[in-house]
Amino acid sequence: MITKINRLTNFGNYRHFQWGNTTPFTKCNLIYGWNYSGKTTLSRLFQILAEPSQLGHWQGCQFDVELQGGSRLTQTNLANPPRIKVFNRDFIQTNFLQEHKAPAVFIVGGSTIHLRKRITRLNEHETKIGTIKGRLKENHQQLQRELDSLGTTHASSVATLTGDKTYNRTKLVAEIGQIKATPKSFILTEEALQAKVSLLRSTQEWTDIDQVANSATNPDTLRQGLSTVMQKTASNEAITKLKENRDLESWIRTGLSHHTDSAQCEFCGSTISTERLVTLQRHFSKAYEDLASEVASQLATLEETELIIALPDERDFVPDLRAQFVVLKVRIADWITWANAVIGELTTLAKQKQLGLETQIACVVDTSRASEVVQIVVDINALVTTHNQKRTQIDREKRAAKEAIEKHQAASFYLTNNISAREAAIQTAKDKDDKAQNILTGIAGKKSAIEVQIQQQSIAAKKINETVHFLLPDNNISVAEVPGGSFEFWRDGSPANNLSEGEKTAITFAYFLATLENNGASLNQTIVFIDDPISSLDSNHIYAIYALITKRLDSCLQVFVSTHNGELYTLLKDYWFEARQQFANRPDACAYLTRRFIDTANMQWHSTLEDAPILLRKYKSEYQFVFEQLHTFSTSQNPTLHEAYTSPNLLRKFLEAYLGFQKPCVSQWSKKLDLLFDTDAERTEIQKFSDDASHLQGLNRALQQPDFISNSQSAVKKVIQALKAKDLPHYTSMCTVIGVAP
Repeated sequence: MITKINRLTNFGNYRHFQWGNTTPFTKCNLIYGWNYSGKTTLSRLFQILAEPSQLGHWQGCQFDVELQGGSRLTQTNLANPPRIKVFNRDFIQTNFLQEHKAPAVFIVGGSTIHLRKRITRLNEHETKIGTIKGRLKENHQQLQRELDSLGTTHASSVATLTGDKTYNRTKLVAEIGQIKATPKSFILTEEALQAKVSLLRSTQEWTDIDQVANSATNPDTLRQGLSTVMQKTASNEAITKLKENRDLESWIRTGLSHHTDSAQCEFCGSTISTERLVTLQRHFSKAYEDLASEVASQLATLEETELIIALPDERDFVPDLRAQFVVLKVRIADWITWANAVIGELTTLAKQKQLGLETQIACVVDTSRASEVVQIVVDINALVTTHNQKRTQIDREKRAAKEAIEKHQAASFYLTNNISAREAAIQTAKDKDDKAQNILTGIAGKKSAIEVQIQQQSIAAKKINETVHFLLPDNNISVAEVPGGSFEFWRDGSPANNLSEGEKTAITFAYFLATLENNGASLNQTIVFIDDPISSLDSNHIYAIYALITKRLDSCLQVFVSTHNGELYTLLKDYWFEARQQFANRPDACAYLTRRFIDTANMQWHSTLEDAPILLRKYKSEYQFVFEQLHTFSTSQNPTLHEAYTSPNLLRKFLEAYLGFQKPCVSQWSKKLDLLFDTDAERTEIQKFSDDASHLQGLNRALQQPDFISNSQSAVKKVIQALKAKDLPHYTSMCTVIGVAP
């Protein structure tokens, strides 16, 4: 977001503008100002930020625009500006090229060929510069890689020395930044270095280690379970062919279970003799089958057994415990190897038993070491407990020792490897690379500018139609695409050849809103500045414009709306601010006033931007503010030319509002002056002053009139005094509002 315009000089009437104590911009920014006060000029500054090519139209201007986070955009630095879209009279003129057409998507004719040839030449130049830049970039990257490699290697050695596994090249670079001014002052003697290393290693910080869980599998328990089964036997009247072919035996076993009550073969349909069934049943006796199942279960358990004991890393222990842990870790590994071998022997025996269920088999496997692991785990957990206790005894001097070692290592690295010269070489290579990149950026900018001329953003007619119908519901205007990428506007089925200025403004505003999200652009990354959106529109459209601003632009990154229309100002003020807080600025909404004044030293107009006055904030119209300006001028002991020059217009605004309310049945304000003045001479004087003097085109004409300041003050005084005489309650109330005595 844009937060401030710190400085703006030689930019229209903003000749020497400084931000001062004005409230910074925020998400929603409402700017009020009368005509010629500098609103549109301010929007053109935003146009320059969005399109730096516009800067050429403002020779000699200077500006300093501050973004959120502190970065700046100036007339000499417009790199990477935020996405900004501006709607003002320039946008209308640029984007409504013909009477009934929006901008063409494509430029056609001979000029297009010329522009395409320019792009071809730029592409060739871009290719050449790109090749040069590639070599420069590789040189820069090679120098940087060499330095990075040195830094990474050195940082790794420092990490090993200090035991800080998080120490890396990034931290080394940071240390170098701190010592490079006086690197020799950080070099330690060998004795001092070793002393700090010893101290550091004895007081290193470690985290707590969790207790180690014992193995859930005991080889001796497995042996005992298998031994019991190995001693069991089961006899049967075995069929030799089945005994020799275990797969066939398994197939027959399964099939026999389906023929307990049937003598007919379920497979082939033949009759099975009673003698054959008895022979098969004697082969598969129940005791035999039960023992086979039990052996199979033991074998499955052995084959699925996996011995795992999760151990901490030896580097997690304090140094004086690491050697003991390594010994225990080796013992654990040895025990696991032994245990797995035992399980392998038991598995072999189980398989032998499967082939010899009729005989007992001795389960002779040595499991005498089965209980060793329990003590080993107890010993490891004792080390864990000791480590966790020692960890809490770290001395604060560890940090100082570690810092001194790291700075010594950074200084040694800086001096030994001549880092200063390396950095200078890298910077030189980077500058050359950047220069080539700047040339490429310039080429890309030129290509983009040409492409903008060739092809403007394509906006779907449907998007524009929706908004046009909302803004002009009774005008029967619709949008249609025509050959060549243009938009043609129709009214009641025929081309709308005579669009009014108000209709053009409404249509262009609809086009502007449609472009905000064109080509996938996101509103939450877009800053929008809308200047006097109801210019040339009648009051019936104010609410439609208000609705579009508040609903369509609510998700924008930042919104600026400037207007001279009091009604639109009041609508947005009511929406963005809190009435119960007298419409004061909020964290996400601020109100401002653009004001024009005269520098009497050189007789030039100046514009400024300041916080909106309390009277503009507090009340629904500018009536109170106008009265305050007139009252101040009428009572001033030293009236200024600026006050005199602006007083006719202010006086007319005030009289139109006051008399219009007092006598609404008469339309022309000058015919209501009898409410304040009794004589025709007085009424004529005030009318002529308000009408004629409010249309002075320049300061010179005002200065050509003798006693212009005193005559202006006299006319204003007469109106104020007449109000007091004819309508004392109203006069008293207005004085109370502006905080002066009646």
